[in-house]
Amino acid sequence: MKFIKFFIRILLIASVPLMFIEGIRRIDLAYIPSSRNAYMATISDKMVLLDSVPSPRLILMSGSSMGFGVDSDLLSRELEIPVVNASLHFKLGSRFMMDQLKATVRKGDFVLITLEYVTKSKGSCEEKLMAADFYPPAKNWIHFNSFSENIGAYSVHRLAGFKLLLGEIWSGTRTRPISIDDSTSVFFRKCFAKNGDLLGHLNNLQPKFEVPEISNEVEFSQQIKDLNDFGSFAKQQGVTVFFTFPSYVESGFERNMPVIKKIERQYRNSLNFSILGSPENSVMDDRFFYDNPFHLNAQGRKIFSFRLIQLLEQEEI
Repeated sequence: MKFIKFFIRILLIASVPLMFIEGIRRIDLAYIPSSRNAYMATISDKMVLLDSVPSPRLILMSGSSMGFGVDSDLLSRELEIPVVNASLHFKLGSRFMMDQLKATVRKGDFVLITLEYVTKSKGSCEEKLMAADFYPPAKNWIHFNSFSENIGAYSVHRLAGFKLLLGEIWSGTRTRPISIDDSTSVFFRKCFAKNGDLLGHLNNLQPKFEVPEISNEVEFSQQIKDLNDFGSFAKQQGVTVFFTFPSYVESGFERNMPVIKKIERQYRNSLNFSILGSPENSVMDDRFFYDNPFHLNAQGRKIFSFRLIQLLEQEEI
């Protein structure tokens, strides 16, 4: 009994600084303009968009590759269907993305999914908790292996947010406005078009970037399980789901082709809904990429969009 009382006392003492940090974070999110313009805050806007666009519609889901790489207005005109680009960040993980789709799809919808070759199932706890800061229902899409992992991730997240807040106040960066006209910033809330396409990079200078090697140990079975779970759910709801491969830089494809083909085989052997195209169909010249091997520039996104239109028209969308 004494031990239990001692343990409870320790928990109460430890909770005080976390409660203080939580309060500061809530004030930060509610009243500080730069927090409301954070990139991850876009999840709230995208859920509002998904709720407002009537079905049938075409929903795009991926990490940032389709956020950067698709002209949804072009798809909508050519396919004659409303298009919503729900893509945000690969670090949210495939399970989170599929749970997000479950929360919004309706009968008659079409969904086109792609995962970057570096996407994990679980994703980053920090990124998911940040998304839930801005869109609280997203807490239901975050899964932990244990209660201790939950507490640990939440504590680290709140401490990181408090550190960021203090740093920004100290440096004065919170007074700097960011908008779509800014030719140096990319990742912020207002960088998205009304259909969910990311536009913040279109008027920026194109930086040089390295193309990393994809680990030969890559394993996509859990990601495919996440997709199949959603595919089964979607079928019951009268939703049609397709998968395609992400846009990828040509020089990186040549270097990583054995690994990418290994991933393709896993999809073709195990995915329970239609696969459109091939990895080769999504490879594009290096000059069409912006700042990493998945992010297309203005010219690249139009070319890739036309490729998607061709694939989707074959499915009679």
